[in-house]
Amino acid sequence: MKPHEFWNCTYKEASEYVKANSLQREKDLKQEIVLFDALGEKIINAIFTFTRKKPKNISLVHETFKELFKKELEKDGPQSIEEQIRNLRSRE
Repeated sequence: MKPHEFWNCTYKEASEYVKANSLQREKDLKQEIVLFDALGEKIINAIFTFTRKKPKNISLVHETFKELFKKELEKDGPQSIEEQIRNLRSRE
């Protein structure tokens, strides 16, 4: 929204713009966190190939950002195979 559009809009339009912008920033932040988590996993796996020590399979990113990933972590029951495949393909 450009400044002249902001001054000519209603409160409801400005509020919707702020909410949409906030949701987009949160989505972008989650994508970056997932990307860095995947990068960390690759680095850990590379270290594992050289040292032969088995790393712990704990996602520190999801533990650190529990509040941000609240919806993703609250899923009921185990994931189906289709959901697991879909999630793995979306991370690539």
